[in-house]
Amino acid sequence: MFSSQEPGTFWLAETILNVTRYGNYRTQSVWSFKRRCVSALFGWYLALVPAIYGQESSSAPVLEDMPSGWRRVSFGGRLNGYPFNLLNNKDVSLSPANTTQSWAISTSNNYLKIAFGPSLEFRLTRKFTLCGEFLYHRVNYTKTATVTDDINITTITEQTRATFWDAPLMVRYKNLSESGFLSKLYFAGGGAVRNVSHIQTGNQTNYPDGTAASNNTPAVASARNLPGAILCVGLRLVDDFNIKLSPELRFTRWMGATFASDSTRTRKDELVVGIALTY
Repeated sequence: MFSSQEPGTFWLAETILNVTRYGNYRTQSVWSFKRRCVSALFGWYLALVPAIYGQESSSAPVLEDMPSGWRRVSFGGRLNGYPFNLLNNKDVSLSPANTTQSWAISTSNNYLKIAFGPSLEFRLTRKFTLCGEFLYHRVNYTKTATVTDDINITTITEQTRATFWDAPLMVRYKNLSESGFLSKLYFAGGGAVRNVSHIQTGNQTNYPDGTAASNNTPAVASARNLPGAILCVGLRLVDDFNIKLSPELRFTRWMGATFASDSTRTRKDELVVGIALTY
């Protein structure tokens, strides 16, 4: 059957068929390669997307409940004002037994209307802060005693100047809410120690015969170191530079009197209005 065909015809047909099959196979191989590349790229994308988004989310800022490092510490100063007299002055009249004498004793005083000193704050948590201060204050008073014996009058004048050092230590509670007025309001409580030092006294006695005597014997304090309890309420205002302004109303109950002799007595209840500037 094939012997009647011209020589080379079967080979030519077979060659054309092979070329056609090879072309189809090559075309299919190219499309398969492209599909594999697209699948590989898509797979890499699916693999990298979670990592990329996970990395971005991990770098987002997170609110810290517990401050760390130097951000815990704020240092500055406080200025307190005293609207009420530190001394509870009163007039005293005495008539010693078995004598004809009568004593009239009175005290007047002048005092520094402000106290000032350094202030240090240590932030414990977002709501609690430990606050310490060391405040300087001064008081002057004049005590006059008039001794009458029949018609003879003796006058004794005492002029005293003393320095008060107050060291309060308090725990402050703030951030009653996340925003608004309550976020700036705070309450504080704690204790204090008052030390009196540099007591300087000038005493002068004028006798009925016109003579006089003087000395510099210092007055004796009833308590050199006096403890007290503190309650405070105030506002804490912070600007963009982290400068903190804290106006405050403070009440202190002293457990005694620094001076307590005759008509000279320091108050046990003390109310001050102050302001602190810290950074």
